[in-house]
Amino acid sequence: MNQLYRALHMPPQRLLKKLTGHKEIYTIAVRPAPVAEGCDLLPALGAGAFVPLPETPGVWYADPLLFHHASGRWLFCEAFDLAAGRGSIAAASMDDNGAVTGMQVVLQEDFHLSFPTVFDWNGEIWMIPEASETNALILYRCVEFPGKWEQAARFPVGRPLCDAIVMERTGTELTLLCSEIKPENGLYTRYRRYFLGKNGGAEGETAGGFTLTEDEPFNLQHREYGLGNRNAGPLFRRNGQTVRPAQVSTRVDYGVYLQFWARRGASEVPLCAAMPQNLTITGLDPQDLIGIHTYCRDDKVEVIDARYLRKVR
Repeated sequence: MNQLYRALHMPPQRLLKKLTGHKEIYTIAVRPAPVAEGCDLLPALGAGAFVPLPETPGVWYADPLLFHHASGRWLFCEAFDLAAGRGSIAAASMDDNGAVTGMQVVLQEDFHLSFPTVFDWNGEIWMIPEASETNALILYRCVEFPGKWEQAARFPVGRPLCDAIVMERTGTELTLLCSEIKPENGLYTRYRRYFLGKNGGAEGETAGGFTLTEDEPFNLQHREYGLGNRNAGPLFRRNGQTVRPAQVSTRVDYGVYLQFWARRGASEVPLCAAMPQNLTITGLDPQDLIGIHTYCRDDKVEVIDARYLRKVR
């Protein structure tokens, strides 16, 4: 994006801070899952402060996703190396209070990785991370949890796909919802849906014993790019509802707030939104918080990533 155009459309207070040495920083933050009446599905309202993960020099953490394994709860995330300018996938054990231990890089490639969707399927553990710069959708199989993965299938889809989540699964097929990034402006995306099947098939791209088929009727209905057509985390169940978090950008700003959608049969209805001005992160000036763009939870913890301003030399 043209940086001058972005600056001209930036809130004056933020522009002043950026001109005086403030940089945009990403962090993951955690809190106990809210249980009070009225805030159960409003993750930015009516509950306690989020606590950021401990900082690692030279690394930003973003795109948190939770996965439960026999050994407990695990946080998978993007670990962005500032010197290399590239993201890898990291993982750490997380207790019921949200404290993490043993953060380590578990998957690294010669291209950028982020948004690690990790899931069980037929007794094995799999991952589909974002690898949008490859114009491919890549499936990894876990060889040794959590730190050893192998590429099981790579599908050249010819478009930059990001933030894939699993919508449905059977013993032979996954339904994946991804977002396609508009090449000339990465703030705009549109939804793309695929069926990932085992053991090949008559249609679609085939790789490593898997077949990827595009859901053409769905994709024809989602031809237009927009500022809110991007997944912000996996589906979750609360109060009998299946909820999908999405991230919303503006014409000049990435991942400003979260929009939650509740499934109603084959369609979705808007449930609620979570704005950065409504939440608190320990140690941060609320006026410096400028975006939240990923969300996940279980019955004990609630996790976001956030973008904020901090003055650096």
